[in-house]
Amino acid sequence: MKTANHLFYSISVSALVLLNSGCLKHDKDIPEPEISVISEENTGVAPTIVGNIPETYHPMDYAEEQERFDWENLAYLPFPPGNELVPMPWSDQAKRQFSDDIRYDYRKSDGWELYQSTFSSKFKEAHIAFSLYNKYRGILRYYYYVGSGTEKYRDYKILQNCVVSSEGSPLLNFTSQYIIDINQNTAYSYSFEPQDFAGSAWYAVEYELAFDKNIYSKGADFQMGSFFSMKKKNSLSINGKEQDELNAKVRAFGIDKSAENITSADACYIVYGDRDFNQIASTDINYFDRLDDKHILSGVLSKPAAMHIKWGAKLDLQLPPNGIGVSDESFFVSGSNLSRIQGKAPYYEKALGVFYLDRKPLYAVSENTEKSHPYEYTLDVSSVEYLFNPSLLEIADVNNLKQELVATEQESLMQNNNLANLYTGQVLKSTKPLYIQGVRVSFDVVPKDGGGKVHMIKTFRADLKS
Repeated sequence: MKTANHLFYSISVSALVLLNSGCLKHDKDIPEPEISVISEENTGVAPTIVGNIPETYHPMDYAEEQERFDWENLAYLPFPPGNELVPMPWSDQAKRQFSDDIRYDYRKSDGWELYQSTFSSKFKEAHIAFSLYNKYRGILRYYYYVGSGTEKYRDYKILQNCVVSSEGSPLLNFTSQYIIDINQNTAYSYSFEPQDFAGSAWYAVEYELAFDKNIYSKGADFQMGSFFSMKKKNSLSINGKEQDELNAKVRAFGIDKSAENITSADACYIVYGDRDFNQIASTDINYFDRLDDKHILSGVLSKPAAMHIKWGAKLDLQLPPNGIGVSDESFFVSGSNLSRIQGKAPYYEKALGVFYLDRKPLYAVSENTEKSHPYEYTLDVSSVEYLFNPSLLEIADVNNLKQELVATEQESLMQNNNLANLYTGQVLKSTKPLYIQGVRVSFDVVPKDGGGKVHMIKTFRADLKS
């Protein structure tokens, strides 16, 4: 079990020791930048906190057979008498295919709430699944159980998951985009994880969700879907390096739901904690030892619970066009008007997500060849307009807001974040032109009940100020 001594707000000590102890020695491959950049603060200017977001409460109309269950304290799923005993996914009696980094991260005291389930002591469906939502992190975690009869599929070792949401919402933008474009709402997200197909086993995936300020006006037609299948591997290359196996979680971007054979895609690693670091290090991926708080562009860092970090990479993955379908489920999104739905309502009744931005941030560029650092880039701090979920502000404080430009020397470097020299600050003065990748925002979510704080990091595309 991971304890508070293993995980903290930047990177765990054990992971850094491993990654810097000789597994990865590529520092000499990173050219020293022939550039000088001065970083300064844009003093006297504050970001904008959009207040008075009209939160509307819609009471749920639960199906008659729905029943909440005490996931924290039960040893087995609450099935009607006469059914098989299925242990909870974190139990010592359970077989798990998901990462040990999230095994013990499920408690109410860390912010988890029951979101959805397909079972109770009154009925049992063929599809066994449930989901938990973390109200401090904006993460929805989906657990599902695969029964027996998988012996002939032992060479299926890659779990492919596609999550879908209705169009017209930023809900999946944190899941589906590495650097978020406010003007582009993404409806699909594909992830690939090394979870072998095995009988009588639990699987789990996570989605980090963005707050949708318009959720309260949406109805039951606004839904999410999760689609799981098991795949074989034809070929795999990450950052140009051939891999025998998929040893790390990756999430691909820009793939349509109809995709059957993925040949090349922009992607990122998904890192939950120490075990994920170890897996990635074992593949000898170039420059991964540069993963630290300074270089993180997207992350939810919590203590003592698991991390949820995205790290940019270049993925080349070929999969067979056909896989084994495991799960196919659609469910309603809480916060919308579900008062008259026909189906199983989510047990969590509030809007999802921690925050979002109301528009693209702005920055200015100036050039003065008479100065030693002629190129100057200035963030318009007031243009960073935060939208915080009202249901979050009822239970937590938001502290230590920070926003800064993220720049590189070339636009193409961000295709593989491992190779990029990042320059950050509200004002950047440079001897050479820079490429502004976006605006990185960060803050702490501090639960009012005394629970452990959560550190949020997100990077958004920015527009040049006219």
